[in-house]
Amino acid sequence: MGKEEILAKIKEAVITYNKDGIIAIVEEGLKEGVDPVDLVQDSLTPAIQEIGDKFGKGEIPLPFLMLGAETMQLGLFHLLSKIPKGQYKPKATMVIGSVAGDIHDLGINIMTAVFEAAGIHMINLGRDVPAQKFIDAAEENNADIIGTSALLSGTMFQQKVVLGLIKKQGLRDKYIYMIGGGAMPSGAWCEEIGADGWSTDVMDALEKAKALLASKKGVEID
Repeated sequence: MGKEEILAKIKEAVITYNKDGIIAIVEEGLKEGVDPVDLVQDSLTPAIQEIGDKFGKGEIPLPFLMLGAETMQLGLFHLLSKIPKGQYKPKATMVIGSVAGDIHDLGINIMTAVFEAAGIHMINLGRDVPAQKFIDAAEENNADIIGTSALLSGTMFQQKVVLGLIKKQGLRDKYIYMIGGGAMPSGAWCEEIGADGWSTDVMDALEKAKALLASKKGVEID
């Protein structure tokens, strides 16, 4: 089986939500000698982008986006374990989590899978994350972006709290600060608190993150 056929087969597994078969297909590619980095960049990444585009256009519902992200993540993590240390070098790092009081983590889990495949290493802190923990994790991991999610309108204020701590500790120029979650129907909250970017859609968030990395950090991600 040739390389292009293998790449197409892996992509097909993701866009058809083949969670049970993705690892075996990825292993097939590795046995054929295909570079695991190529498998990530040339099959998994375009596959999840295609699914994300379909979701953005309203062609598939959220559960299918979740299935696609879960399938891709299974293949991705398996491949990352096979890549020699130092060969796979993400171009940026992002800390993400749901703010204190918010117990929803579906969106950030999907983002983690999509962003990781795109070359942005994700530090997923999970849900109900204290404000200072975002900053501590960013400092420990030399992050470029801090992202906070708030699904509930009652927890949105915590996004402002996190940014306030970033400013208070003299770190505002060090980090790109992005916000998201279902609690914000527009960019008004982002503008009000002074965040760098906002989104409620994973593929839109990825494009905005790429643009901010390019403009503020000089980091180009294809």
